[in-house]
Amino acid sequence: MRTFETRTRARFAETDASGIVYYNEYFVYFEIGRIEMFRELGLPYDARVPIFETRCRYHAPARFDDQLLVRTFVEEIRTKAFRLGARVLRETDGGEPALLAEGWTVMVTTDDERRPCPLPEAFRTALSAAA
Repeated sequence: MRTFETRTRARFAETDASGIVYYNEYFVYFEIGRIEMFRELGLPYDARVPIFETRCRYHAPARFDDQLLVRTFVEEIRTKAFRLGARVLRETDGGEPALLAEGWTVMVTTDDERRPCPLPEAFRTALSAAA
């Protein structure tokens, strides 16, 4: 399984009054990873690939200015949808990154009327190669 890595920082605007990253920001980090994965695979990231379901499990808090590593990977490919896994880790100097959150996102491909349709061949080929 291929893992796509994207780095970002926890910005001040993403934190609460105590300097801890607000829980919903992890879904933004998942999106950052997905967009970069799509870019590397040469796939479009647009309204025809909406999110159908998502989940996040939290392990430890991120804080303002933490260097974050988002790992994104293909977990499952279905007829009309696919599931991408994601892990958000805090990078440390010289040590193993610490797991902060992990989850997944199910995305479905749709036609012009926004109805689910079979995965386009380009998606199936690129996602299968990355799985």
